[in-house]
Amino acid sequence: MPELWLRYGSSEVVLDIRAENILRHAKVVQEPIRDDVLNSRFEALESMFEGSGSVGNTVDIIVLDGSRVIIDLASRLIAYLEGKGKSIDNVYATTRCRVAGREARPFKGRAGKRSILISRALLDPLFKYRCTATALLRFEQDIMRDAYSIFTSRDGNPSGYTNIRDMVDGYVQGTDCISLEAIYGEQGLIDLLVCDTARSYHEISSRLEALVYATDLCRSIIASTGYSSRLSDAITALWNCSTILKRDGVIVVLAECIDGFGAKALQMLIEGRLVYNSANPLDEYGYIDGLEYLYILKVMGERGYDIGLLTVLPEFYARALGVKPFRRIRDVLAYILGKMGQRHKVMLVSDALIMQMKALE
Repeated sequence: MPELWLRYGSSEVVLDIRAENILRHAKVVQEPIRDDVLNSRFEALESMFEGSGSVGNTVDIIVLDGSRVIIDLASRLIAYLEGKGKSIDNVYATTRCRVAGREARPFKGRAGKRSILISRALLDPLFKYRCTATALLRFEQDIMRDAYSIFTSRDGNPSGYTNIRDMVDGYVQGTDCISLEAIYGEQGLIDLLVCDTARSYHEISSRLEALVYATDLCRSIIASTGYSSRLSDAITALWNCSTILKRDGVIVVLAECIDGFGAKALQMLIEGRLVYNSANPLDEYGYIDGLEYLYILKVMGERGYDIGLLTVLPEFYARALGVKPFRRIRDVLAYILGKMGQRHKVMLVSDALIMQMKALE
């Protein structure tokens, strides 16, 4: 019986599963970057910032992702810049947090020329990829309505992002800021890209497209979100893996969710303040942050998927989403094998937030 490790937020779980029950184990085979490589990326960012025409030694830091790994990365960058004689004028963030010992100010969506923006690069249901450009775009209500309409008009088809890419390009054209894009795999920080904010979407597209994993359709999946602790990321993992799941399939995502919902629409749904059953929720509610996640749950339910979530969230929350809650990995395996048969083979996906799953034709 092989011993496999799957990341479960900030910790790991041991998945004891017989070799004959493993279909495949899809993961990014890439070691974490070393400290010297990380420092070289910080040096490149510093050189790029100084060459951008900015005057003086004061810098604004803008944290566009509230995950703890990105907050820690921002703190390391601040320590590096201060060690180089830079003064950190302001620290902003999209969520309430403390960065390098100081309370971050709320970010309202506008960045000055003397700003360094830090984002976590991920797959994204609405934009295909998440980066600095799409994080800024989410502050524009009218654009988000259009993006949501484009997404739902594809009838749940994960392909066809041409219009979305054009929308992103049109919004960030002329943006004069510097971005730091962090890519976390199951093993930790595997890459850190330094680029112009206007180029961030294309840089991340190119990088993550190199991680595409093509495979045959399967009947069951256990997927890990890696270094993630938000419910919204668990649903992104579900959406990504659904591309290789048969209509009668079972999929269970490992996601602690100790950092909460990650999207306002998910919180409103669970609290009973939003009912996602109208023909066009945009007409009833307008665009609410994370409305696409409710659409995903609706589509996956209509496809007949059996969805589970291994999480520390209260069972009431999971059931409000229409998914089965699990507390232990052994219960997940027992459920899948009990439903599919003891000789059934399970697909394992370790990096479901950065490795796009693609079905072979």
